[in-house]
Amino acid sequence: QQEVVFLAISHENACEYCMSAHSMLADQMSGVPADILEAIRNDQPVPDAELEALCQFSKIVVRKRGFLSQNEIDDFINAGFTERHVLEVVLAVAVKTLSNYSNHLFQTEVDEMFSDYQWTRT
Repeated sequence: QQEVVFLAISHENACEYCMSAHSMLADQMSGVPADILEAIRNDQPVPDAELEALCQFSKIVVRKRGFLSQNEIDDFINAGFTERHVLEVVLAVAVKTLSNYSNHLFQTEVDEMFSDYQWTRT
């Protein structure tokens, strides 16, 4: 689930470096199924209801800068998550936004080890 969150945030922030790096980690280290990884990379619905809820919630937190409605929070919790998960997503947004923005500012080139997973923003 962590890589799904990191990918969703990095996609929302259009970070080419983090999308490439976390795609490789999701595939080779975390065992994220290929169809789920491709859906996130291509901004398509994730073919797993729980992970789709996690992905969308992560993106909404970024997009709305934390100003979510109670209904949006309730929808996430009703999808099988808890208030602790809400806070864990907020923590992930803080960490990844720092990383994403740093990569934007310094135009970090994708490392060779991530090149097979190169992602470009559209």
